[in-house]
Amino acid sequence: MLEIFLVILPLFLIIFASAIIGKFKNLDNQWSQILNSFALNIGLPALIFSSLAKVSLTGKGDIILANSLFLLLCFLIIYILGKTTKIKTKTIKTLFICLAFGNIAYLGPPILMQIYGQKIMPEVSLIIGIHLFWIFTVGLGFLDYQLKQRQSWIGKLFHKKAPSEIITHIGIDLLKNPLLVSIFLGLLIAFSGIKLPFFLSSAIDMLAASVTPVVLVVIGLFIGQSKLGQIKDWWPAIIFTGITLLIIPGAFYYGVKIFSSDLDKYMPSLIEFAMPLAITPFALADKFDLDKKFISKAIVLSTILSIITIPIWATIL
Repeated sequence: MLEIFLVILPLFLIIFASAIIGKFKNLDNQWSQILNSFALNIGLPALIFSSLAKVSLTGKGDIILANSLFLLLCFLIIYILGKTTKIKTKTIKTLFICLAFGNIAYLGPPILMQIYGQKIMPEVSLIIGIHLFWIFTVGLGFLDYQLKQRQSWIGKLFHKKAPSEIITHIGIDLLKNPLLVSIFLGLLIAFSGIKLPFFLSSAIDMLAASVTPVVLVVIGLFIGQSKLGQIKDWWPAIIFTGITLLIIPGAFYYGVKIFSSDLDKYMPSLIEFAMPLAITPFALADKFDLDKKFISKAIVLSTILSIITIPIWATIL
């Protein structure tokens, strides 16, 4: 465990150093917005495409199935909770997207590369692709469906749209997402066996190589710019952090242990499920009327504590 802790420590040093700079240098939000925009629209799509284009899908069916079923189970549990309890709709929507939205794309790749080396990236990109596909289709699709069903400024202030119209609009939005596009294109190259020209693959690899320090700085700046508030306000975030860092990966681990004898091949997936809450739900909070204060605290707390919990899961076998 200590060895893994020391391996990933440099990544968290960058995060915490950026947090200190963000806290005391009074940097405006434009810094985070520019870096985050680069990561989401250029750096991460390049990293995912570059890695997926080189992946061999042979023997990966079990990994795809295990990750998909577990993510869908997370969505189903929150959906049933919303239907059978009197929990506020705002809270249910927040949990629906946050429970499955770990920091798999920002923090996952650098941590897994530190542990396993560069050779793990094709498999990591496949896992990221699985997570993002379900998060952006089922997760955001659910929130978007509710939003567009409630409100529309076409003709009337409040106007119910037909389900087919809503689904079409959601589909168009998904096709504009650079991360999803990079997943589909990367898998297309992998399936077809096409080899990209050297100059093109080299350019994409250069962009991919630039994204790791950028995303670590973005996470750090977010933590540094977050307001602490009172201790009593942190209890919901503390409970949620315990669920995301301990119960979620624990459930995945024991689920895989029951149905498979080869646990080693699921370790990258387990570590991804052990990631802290991603920053993206905070950015979506205003649009979908999510609990922004809760999300902010959960991101900060889960990220800080994950430096302890990730090494535990990485050495569980």
